[in-house]
Amino acid sequence: MDPLVNLETGEIDWDAIKKLSKDTNLDTNLDTNLDTNEKKFYCIKCKACFYNKNYQGNFPLCIKHRNNTFKNN
Repeated sequence: MDPLVNLETGEIDWDAIKKLSKDTNLDTNLDTNLDTNEKKFYCIKCKACFYNKNYQGNFPLCIKHRNNTFKNN
């Protein structure tokens, strides 16, 4: 692999750095959908499917059926 910085002249190979950045972004974008740790749940009341990574319980409810005190009616 070619060095990204020429130590003799101090020149930085920005094109190579950009290419490396694009390559890693492509790799991570493919994996982000799988690695978010979001679990699939079904609402007990309406059977709607929703995803949540923080839920830990036995009675999943969608946003529509949750008791939200800050909700404007």
